[in-house]
Amino acid sequence: MLDIKNIYKNFGDLKVLKGVSTHVEKGEVISLIGVSGSGKSTLLRCMNLLETPTFGEVWMEGKLLTPVDPYLHFDVIRASKTYARLTAEGLTDEEAIEKIKKNDLLHEKHGAEGKEYVRLMKQIYAENHLDANLARQKMGMVFQQFNLFNNKTVLGNITLAPVKIGIARMKAAKRAGKPVTETKESIQAAAEKKAMELLKRIGLEDKAGSYPSSLSGGQKQRIAIIRALAMDPDVMLFDEPTSALDPEMVGEVLDLIKELAKSGMTMVVVTHEMGFAREVSDRVLFVDEGYIKEEGSPEEIFKNPKDAHLKDFLSKVL
Repeated sequence: MLDIKNIYKNFGDLKVLKGVSTHVEKGEVISLIGVSGSGKSTLLRCMNLLETPTFGEVWMEGKLLTPVDPYLHFDVIRASKTYARLTAEGLTDEEAIEKIKKNDLLHEKHGAEGKEYVRLMKQIYAENHLDANLARQKMGMVFQQFNLFNNKTVLGNITLAPVKIGIARMKAAKRAGKPVTETKESIQAAAEKKAMELLKRIGLEDKAGSYPSSLSGGQKQRIAIIRALAMDPDVMLFDEPTSALDPEMVGEVLDLIKELAKSGMTMVVVTHEMGFAREVSDRVLFVDEGYIKEEGSPEEIFKNPKDAHLKDFLSKVL
């Protein structure tokens, strides 16, 4: 479903991710755990390019999401090692990347067969690239702070994306000369019908006409989750979905996420809820200081941790 290859992410001089690689299989539930500031949320946001990686590649269902200059598509691992060395020597990000562009790593590819290499890279890029906006239609995102639109009702929040995407597809079909049976009204009606079905699923159909300001934190987060589900995503990304909630509201949100896990939804969850991670996850990743220090089944991570930092982390949170 997702393939993360050697991701680096810097914010100015702050190096948050330092060469992270992992994958997400269809139907798998992965929990990202670790101390605050370890890079968990940044890794999650790099998966759908809400943050563009400084270096590395993100693939979804065999399609490349990260922008790649075909002229510079050299061996990512070797280039990343060079980048790490140059920045450790004191070069800025821009200086290091510029030097990598000019050094022998690139010259190797532009020798006698350089033109053929560039042609091949362009072809590979064209055949395998997927626009990030199209990819995000398949990736539901649930944020720590809900991110509901306060000037729209609950129903308006849930239907906004499906209606906009539906109308855009209808217009594209018309421009292409394809037969179109849908109208703006029918698209709106279908989105509202689905929204009400989702609201009924979580017992909040009576809140359809309410505004977010009148809802509890638990209600807001459950609505944020079904807003993402309204797009029929292939994978759901959760960024600490319970950390902004009062303790008595955490359970109702976790129960909904557990229900999604049982239904076979592919999910990546950044969480501080260790009981949830142990119960629901197929795989747990411990992120620390910008690296994935340890990963394995919940049994392996919680009962037999090997990394010293992981042992220390678990001793404090369990």
